[in-house]
Formats: sequence, C-alpha cells, structure tokens
Amino acid sequence: MAIKKCSLRTMYGDYPSADYFKDFLHKIYPCKEPFELLVVDKKPKTRAGVYIYDAHRIRIYAPWGHLKETAIHEYAHHIHYTECGSKAHGERPHGPQFWEIYGALMCVAVQKGLYVEERVEKIAKF
Repeated sequence: MAIKKCSLRTMYGDYPSADYFKDFLHKIYPCKEPFELLVVDKKPKTRAGVYIYDAHRIRIYAPWGHLKETAIHEYAHHIHYTECGSKAHGERPHGPQFWEIYGALMCVAVQKGLYVEERVEKIAKF
C-alpha cells in the first residue's frame, strides 16, 4: 500500500497531510490504540509537536520542519502512554523507557527506508 501524500497548503509552504503521517507511522509500527493526528499551520516558540495524552492526539507544527522525526517522537509518546502505562507507573514523559521506544521506532523507520536523515547519508559516504 503506497503512502498517500496529499499536501496541506499553508502560509509557510506545502506539507504532507495528517493521513500521510498516520500511514507513515503505521508502517513503522501498528500501534494497539487509535490516535488522532493533526498537522497544524502554527509555529509555537518552543515545540515542533505535542502529544495530548488524554485525547490520544498528536499535533505536528508544520513550520518547524523535521516533520517525520517529530511525528515519530510524538508517536513514541502515544505508544509509551497507551501500551506501557507510563502515567500509571509514574514514568517521566522523556524517561528511559520513552527513549527506548523512540530509538526502536527510528531504527525500524531507517531499516524500512521510511526515514532517511541527511546527516546519516553524509556519514555513509565516508
């Protein structure tokens, strides 16, 4: 199944749609709990994305760039919260278990060719 790439036209440029990112994330790991994903045409001062725990909602702020990396980061929060019970066990949002999940998702994304970081490509050329 090909990833749908309908773009979101914003004052900052064109970005892939929320459906594109949901398909992208499910190709990395099909999570057990549904979630909502929004691509927002807004640039807060301090964050590129946010996971809203109670609503199971991921927001990606498009103008910041690094959208795939941000989507994976927020998706790791969703998995951490819904599948590992992070809130129930008092785990910090960016504690060791979160970073383990995030690292595993990034590894799978790279292995499947879904995420290619420019810095990694430069290293591979050496």
